[in-house]
This record gives sequence, C-alpha cells and structure tokens, in this order.
Amino acid sequence: MTWHTIGFKPQKKYFEQLMTAGLVPHALLFTGPDMIGKRMLAFDIYALINGREFKEGDPDIRVISPRVAEDETKIYIEDIRDLKSFLSLKAYYGPSKFVIINDADRLTPEASNALLKVLEEPTPKTVLILVSSRPRALLPTITSRCQQISFLPHSVDEMKEFLADKKISKADQALLASMAQGRIGWLIWAADHVKEIRESVADLTMVLKGGVFERMAYAKKIYEKETYPATVANWIYWIYGNQSEVPHAGHLLKELTWLNNLVAQPQYNHRLALENTLLNL
Repeated sequence: MTWHTIGFKPQKKYFEQLMTAGLVPHALLFTGPDMIGKRMLAFDIYALINGREFKEGDPDIRVISPRVAEDETKIYIEDIRDLKSFLSLKAYYGPSKFVIINDADRLTPEASNALLKVLEEPTPKTVLILVSSRPRALLPTITSRCQQISFLPHSVDEMKEFLADKKISKADQALLASMAQGRIGWLIWAADHVKEIRESVADLTMVLKGGVFERMAYAKKIYEKETYPATVANWIYWIYGNQSEVPHAGHLLKELTWLNNLVAQPQYNHRLALENTLLNL
C-alpha cells in the first residue's frame, strides 16, 4: 500500500508484519508530541487492514475528538455511548471496524469509565486507536488494556526533505524548520501559512519594543480579528526554536505558555488575558 504518513519507518514495518501474521491488537495507544503524524498513521493503518483509504462518510470508521468548533475541550460520555451503538453493528464493507479517539487524554472521568467497559468487552473485528500527547492523563486501567506505540519527533533531514519540495524561500524554510521542532503535521500546515507566520514573528518583536499603549492596542487588534490563538502559538514555537538568540526566552515562554493555556479554554476572558500577558512580557 501507499503510506501517506511521512517517516516512522519502524512503526510502518511493525504494522505490516502484524497484518501479515493476523495479529493486529484490538486496542492501541499512539503516544508522542502533538502534530507529528500519529493520527495520520492511524488512518494509514485503517487502509492497510481494510484495503481502502479512509474517506469521509465511510460507515466502518468512527473518529472522536473534542468538539473544538463548538468551543468544547473535552470528550464526553455521550460520545462513548454513541461509540457503543456504532460498535454494536457489523462492519458494512469490512473486514474491520475502526475507532480513532484523538486527544484521548481529554476524556472526562465518566467517558473514561465508559470507554474502559468497551475495552474490557471487545467486539470482534474491531480496532480502537487512542491518540494522545499526554498519556499519563489517561486512566492506568485504560493504558494497561492498550498496546502502546511511541512516536518521536521527525529528524532534521525529514524536515528538510519535506520543505525542499515546497516553493518557499531558503529564509522561510529556515524559519519554519526552527519552529517545527520535528512536528511534520505543523510543518504541513505552516507551509501554506508562511506569510502570516512571518508577520506574527515580526509582531512579537514590535510588541517587545513597544510601550503600554502599543501593547494594549495590539491586544485589541488581534482579539477583534480572532487571530490570537495562532499568533500566540507561533510566538511560542519561534522562541522555543531560537532560545539562544532571544533575550529572556525563559520568561517569555513561561508567560506565553500560560496565555496559550487560557485562550484554549472558552470560559476565560481572552481579551483580559491577552492584555495582562502582553504587559508582563
């Protein structure tokens, strides 16, 4: 088959061997940093086992994630109840039914307990893949029932190989490579958003040089444009990848990481958080 996921040759070979031997586990836990291709590989394994690539609307696969579009950050028990209904049905095309739970560490306690019952009573011809960058946040009873597959960030050579095929200047390639930290998923997105990334990095320099008025005005601007989550993330990535060149990098990362956590949660006043953080940089 054609693997769409970049890198991870040992993991790919391992799953090919399992498939050949008919020994694919019922439950898997993919762990590693965010945006390095864990979920993409899960879709590739679906194609490997079922002999067809994943397409939207495929009746034999269910993907569960926090409902970010609805300002949700958790996976709730209702999602797992729906999953049980899905698993109670036979595969439509087959041979196997698949469940991919993205950001599985976001399961609520009630959802975790419901999922545990699913894992304890597996249905035939079903594969569950949990994807998480924070596996320690999962119940130990869940992780103990899954075969854990670990993923490391991609190498510098893999980053360069990917960027070499893009119509991006050498300077922008260096910028993205420094920010990616081995996350090929982020790099794929970033290759199509070079201009805004470059502008957000330039804005950080401007903010750090500006006074109270300039910082408050900038907080108002990005809040009203609703671009602040991506902007804050870009700042963190850039500072982390260029710490030796950024004065007070540790302090900046601490403040911006705190801000990034707040703006990821809808219950907080995001504008107030932006203003307070920019004043403290």
